[in-house]
Amino acid sequence: MKILLKFLNIKKIKISDINRIFVNLGPGKFTSLRISLSIAKAISLANNSILIGFDSDDLINKNYNNLIKLNRNKSLIKPVYSS
Repeated sequence: MKILLKFLNIKKIKISDINRIFVNLGPGKFTSLRISLSIAKAISLANNSILIGFDSDDLINKNYNNLIKLNRNKSLIKPVYSS
């Protein structure tokens, strides 16, 4: 959480300014996904923000602009864990 707050401070963004959160659902390590999902969900609930889950496969050529084009919300109940 410290890293997130430091990033927001550098970019001069308040948590209350966040209205949409994109969170990677995997595949990934269990603990990493659980932590990022928990933080994203907490901020989403606190701000009444939209929470959008995406798979790593949604990032074509690591182009994060593709996330903006996502028109669907994915279930945050089924992250994909890797070993």
